[in-house]
Amino acid sequence: PDMYINAGGVTVSYFEWLKNINHVSFGRLTFKYERESNAHLLESVQNSLEKRFGRVGGPIPVTPSEEFDRRMSGASEKDIVHSGLDYSMERTARRMMDTAIKMDLGLDIRTAAYINSVTKIFTTYRDAGLTFN
Repeated sequence: PDMYINAGGVTVSYFEWLKNINHVSFGRLTFKYERESNAHLLESVQNSLEKRFGRVGGPIPVTPSEEFDRRMSGASEKDIVHSGLDYSMERTARRMMDTAIKMDLGLDIRTAAYINSVTKIFTTYRDAGLTFN
């Protein structure tokens, strides 16, 4: 658990390292795709409303809220890093809890974390052919 607490900073450093070796900011790769996807989403909602209610009074405009408009322009690097960090930390916490439940450890999350760590190391060694089965 104490290593888990420190893992947030290490994870963010890893994301920064990935960005540096690729020489590309995180958002640059998906910016255009996300913007077009969001525009298509709004167009789809407008078409669905017009199909359901008709165009008697003309087209039914669907305009993005201020928050949606801000998000439509793409996630900032900070948003992407926070999202990746949340995902990684939640997944790891869930795995520790699942191991604690599976091994009937009660609230001994420290032992569950050690079990997960040793299992990952063994799996890596086994997959590399460094163990005897």
